[in-house]
Amino acid sequence: MSTSPRARRLITITAWLVGFHVLLAYGLPEGVFIGSVLVLALAYWRIGAVGAVFTSVMLVALTVFYGLALKVTGLDERIYYRPDERYASFDYARNHRVFAPNIDVVAQMPHGDLRALTTTEIAEPRRIAFRTDAAGFRNDRDYRGQRYVLVGDSFVAGTGNSHEQVLVSQLRADHGVDAYSLAYNGGDLADYAAYLRGFRARHGDDARALLFLFEGNDFETTRVRNAGWLARSGKRYYRLFADFNTYRVTMTLWKRFTRTPAAEGSGVDIMSLAGKPVAFYKPYVAVTERARLDEVAGFESVLESMRPFIDRVYFIPTKYRVYHRQVAPGTALPNAQWDYLHGLCRKHALPCTNLTGPLTRAADAALKDGELLWWRDDTHWNRAGIAVAARVVAADLKTPGSGR
Repeated sequence: MSTSPRARRLITITAWLVGFHVLLAYGLPEGVFIGSVLVLALAYWRIGAVGAVFTSVMLVALTVFYGLALKVTGLDERIYYRPDERYASFDYARNHRVFAPNIDVVAQMPHGDLRALTTTEIAEPRRIAFRTDAAGFRNDRDYRGQRYVLVGDSFVAGTGNSHEQVLVSQLRADHGVDAYSLAYNGGDLADYAAYLRGFRARHGDDARALLFLFEGNDFETTRVRNAGWLARSGKRYYRLFADFNTYRVTMTLWKRFTRTPAAEGSGVDIMSLAGKPVAFYKPYVAVTERARLDEVAGFESVLESMRPFIDRVYFIPTKYRVYHRQVAPGTALPNAQWDYLHGLCRKHALPCTNLTGPLTRAADAALKDGELLWWRDDTHWNRAGIAVAARVVAADLKTPGSGR
């Protein structure tokens, strides 16, 4: 029985829509996804209705097999070397990234983020507790009226550290400061503004923000996310299958393949501290050595919009800056990022604390005992480094108006 041209076109379009949604289950970058669905459309137009249906059926079958294989082999869990990746999520209502809500796990972390960029034996395995609240941030419990919220990226979120070691936990346990962590990995100042904006929408404006800015990657172009309903709905649909293991694993593999330097160690410098090899991330070294920093696009306007809700801004230096005197003695570093931030803080009457001095002094003292404030295999500070920041923050909160 023959079918009409119109019916064949309808079958082909339906098959393409099936293929479109199968490709959504792979978490491909938007550009790659768009290119793939266009190629699929062209292929279906050329092979006709029967070929299109057969291809879509095969795509569905292969994707189901792929998902089952990931599950049976356990690769869908083993691929993540830290919980941060495994539990990455997105808050569509408030248009920003978060961790999955209400997570309470203990995981073995075999190494930090820099070990993935070199074969030098620098791995520091650790067992970490990873907990999130209902909003998807690393807190013991949901927000309960704390006066201060800690806003920032992975340093504040505590990447690479167990829950009892992160900043919000040390402030409470060691200094009696009950704060709330409003931080997530990566991002820039516009992301931090989004976290604060979403928090205020839920809880009002009573809490005061302590904003933490990392020298290594927070002083680049600040891009505000499109907050329009259409854009958010499109992103939500694009991530329709974000909980599928095919989506999570493929997306993770793609990021690692495209971000990991092709040449061994091309993103890492290995230097010696306390008689041990320590990794330093080359892009952060380059930022630290930058002679000057002109206006960062979008940075000041976003900072100004946050100004009414901020009590103090903290500058987190790079690992290289803190250990510079040990790894490059006799040389001097510029202070481009701090100078830029300090100038804006003065302009907008924002108290601003530079953590470089306290961290450097503590690092010098710890080295005498063979200890470090950063993980050897990571761009992030360890429990001891976080403890220094906690002491400074607690002292600032007890003596309002003090500066460093």
